[in-house]
Amino acid sequence: MKLISELIGNREPFSVTSKMTVFEVIGYLCERKVGAVAVCENRKVVGVFSERDLMLRVVLAGLDPKKTTIAKVMTKEVVHVRNDDRHSTARNLMLGRNFRHLVVLDKNEDFMGFVSIRELIEVDLQESKELVQKLNDDYYEEQFDPNQ
Repeated sequence: MKLISELIGNREPFSVTSKMTVFEVIGYLCERKVGAVAVCENRKVVGVFSERDLMLRVVLAGLDPKKTTIAKVMTKEVVHVRNDDRHSTARNLMLGRNFRHLVVLDKNEDFMGFVSIRELIEVDLQESKELVQKLNDDYYEEQFDPNQ
């Protein structure tokens, strides 16, 4: 089982401030090719803004992205995992809550980055592949042991 810290490694944690406009944040997301960003004040997460927030809270509400601040449309209830949690904890939380991105915090509640459901599924696939390989190796060693 991998820890979240192993998944996020040393990558740069992307974040914006609550005073930025939706238009500015969308540019930030597009430049970095990510679907969500943390809204931080002094490394503390105060919200999250995602593509889903854009569609539901800006587009459907008819708000002007150049005049609307992120503070008005971000998700304020931040669900997170710790960097020392297992990847399965994050996966189960994300599947249960229908999230595609999850905030990662350290023990001081500082923002460390995001983990995506895609990354977690990749870990599961790799672990399954390794298990199948081990089972096959054990089976063939038992079946064709020349010492028997």
